[in-house]
Amino acid sequence: MLNKIKKGCLYLAGCCMVQLVHAQQKPPTNTREFTFTTENDAYLFQKKDAYYTNGFALTLRSAGEKKGVRVMHTYELGQKIYTPLLRKTTGPQDIDRPYCGYLYAQYTQTRFPVGDAILQYGATVGQVGPYSLGENVQSSYHKMLGYARFTGWQYQVQNSLGADLGIRYARTVLQDSSLFKWVPVAEASLGSNFTYARLGAYLCIGVFEKNQQSALWNARIQKKGSRRERSYELFTYWYPQVLVQGYNVTVQGGLFSKGSGAVLAEPKRVMFQQQFGLYYASGKISANLALVIQSREANTQINLQRYGSVQLSYRFH
Repeated sequence: MLNKIKKGCLYLAGCCMVQLVHAQQKPPTNTREFTFTTENDAYLFQKKDAYYTNGFALTLRSAGEKKGVRVMHTYELGQKIYTPLLRKTTGPQDIDRPYCGYLYAQYTQTRFPVGDAILQYGATVGQVGPYSLGENVQSSYHKMLGYARFTGWQYQVQNSLGADLGIRYARTVLQDSSLFKWVPVAEASLGSNFTYARLGAYLCIGVFEKNQQSALWNARIQKKGSRRERSYELFTYWYPQVLVQGYNVTVQGGLFSKGSGAVLAEPKRVMFQQQFGLYYASGKISANLALVIQSREANTQINLQRYGSVQLSYRFH
């Protein structure tokens, strides 16, 4: 009897050891990710506060499957605030880029076709005008930080609610081992707030995963665990883009309802943008620090715009 008990204990201990080793070998499966993004020209430590002056986004992603194909669902709520170059606005003549707040909610679905490709499509509902709370938010944090107030919000883009559909496709076309890759990106939006076409390419240098598992595309969450090539990612990137604008609600006002009293402008039809960044991802966390340089967005805009972006992500079950 005693021998049987000993054999039973040894058997259970062996099973536990096998399960423990299996659990250690199996990569952790995080199915959700929460991301906070903040953007501001003040992050560049320059004595300027203009154009795209502040933005934030709260993002929740979840991994899933559809007919055996891996998909990712993204829900985002955010706000962007735009102002002219001159803080002390005395009249319409001082406004080179319209005052505008933009509050939005967005859903995006991401799929992972073969060939290290990324396909994203989704819909956005956005509100401009006083209902976007742009003036309220900017005045509040300027007062809290002791910054001077912009004095021309009475000329802001008027209330208008609109919707857009968007699509984005990317695929790695050139990669040298795992230290260098080039990923062209095509993107388009059609709707009453933003209509545009954008073409660019990521040049990544460092240690990274394939697109389907990389923090570059916020793709480190998955429904079923799969082994990664590396335990972490650390890479720099350069992302130049050319943008052709058809309609921009933050510059032109509502497509169907412009209201009255707003100082509006015509958009630059062709724009250029560059983004320089650093990505780190390991375990449950990711971080992205970026510098964005963008050409003039409106015909009347005097200078180009620069701002910094900070993105922090946390993954969980």
